Amino acid sequence: MYRLLLMMLAVMLVLGCSKNKKGDGDTTATGDPFDPMADDVALAQDKDFLAGDLPVAGGTGRFGEPGSGLLDPAVDAEARMVLRDIHFAYDSSTILPNDAAILQQIGAFLKRYPNVLIQIEGHCDDRGTEEYNMALGSRRANAARQFVADLGIDANRLYTISYGEMRPADPGHGEEAYAKNRRDHFMVGLAGR
Repeated sequence: MYRLLLMMLAVMLVLGCSKNKKGDGDTTATGDPFDPMADDVALAQDKDFLAGDLPVAGGTGRFGEPGSGLLDPAVDAEARMVLRDIHFAYDSSTILPNDAAILQQIGAFLKRYPNVLIQIEGHCDDRGTEEYNMALGSRRANAARQFVADLGIDANRLYTISYGEMRPADPGHGEEAYAKNRRDHFMVGLAGR
């Protein structure tokens, strides 16, 4: 009986552990199966899913890049100035001080335009496993969402999705490219559209 339990424990450990695919010493972690953003992560992993096809308040709508024509031209012009990517340190989801200022501008923009919604996309560089990077991208998007919600913006106006390493801003392999890819990117939508 004792041997059977030891064997089952060993099998569970082997199945539960993942190796780093690149072998570069990056840390790995297991995801939280009770993560409320797990559905967003699953959507990002679905190859047929288009990022713009997300439900928005008041009905089904689309998110797009600022300048995509979803917003009134004056509001859209401001969105292009305000909705700038924020970046993260390696293996971190902590908001950096310079990026806190960007998020404060985003919060002020959303206060001025209560019908505007944003989608926060979490991205990673390609070090680490795909699973780890999907979870890290989710933590990054949720960190920005929480920061903006703490500014008094209704969290129901803030959607998150993780793309992990799937959509690099820079396809290169080096610290400069990695730094560009460790980011949150912002898309806009309009309630009721």
